[in-house]
Amino acid sequence: QINKRGEVIDVHNSLQMVTVGTAYTSHNLTIPGIMLLAQPAVSCAVRARNDQDTRGKGLRSIKSLELTRLLPLKFVKVSVYNHKEKQFHLKLVTGRSFYLQLWVPPDAKEDLFACWEDLVHLLRPPGEAYSGTLAQPVGDIISIPVLEEDKENPAVSLCE
Repeated sequence: QINKRGEVIDVHNSLQMVTVGTAYTSHNLTIPGIMLLAQPAVSCAVRARNDQDTRGKGLRSIKSLELTRLLPLKFVKVSVYNHKEKQFHLKLVTGRSFYLQLWVPPDAKEDLFACWEDLVHLLRPPGEAYSGTLAQPVGDIISIPVLEEDKENPAVSLCE
C-alpha cells in the first residue's frame, strides 16, 4: 500500500504486501462482483514452525493467505493512478481511498499490469478508468454518488 505520492505507508513504515483478486458472485454475471484483499496468514507461519507434521513443509504453510477484506465492486471505484509506476487507486463509497502499487514477480510470463488495466476498463467507462497522472486530480474524480452512478453505468445494469 502506498500514499498519493507513491511512498510506502504503514504504521511501521514498512512495505505492506496485499494480494488482490476479483471474483464473480454468480455465473450469470458478465463482470466480477467482488474484490478480495488478503495478507499472508501470520498464524499459519507461526504454527508451521512449531508443528511436527509440517516440519520441512513450512514454506507451503507460510504462503497461506488470510482474507482481510471482501468488497462489493459496486461500492468500489478502481482506477489507474500512475501507469508508469503501476499504481492503482481504490475509492470506497464511504470516501476512503487506498493506493496500491503492483509488484510483478521477476519470472512473470505476462504483463500483469495490463490484465489489471483490462479489469479497470471493464468495470468503469473509458473516461473514468484513469485518475491521477492521466486525468483529473484525485479529489475531483467522483462527482455523483455511487448509487446514482449505478443507474447510469451500463456494466452494472448488466448485473441486474
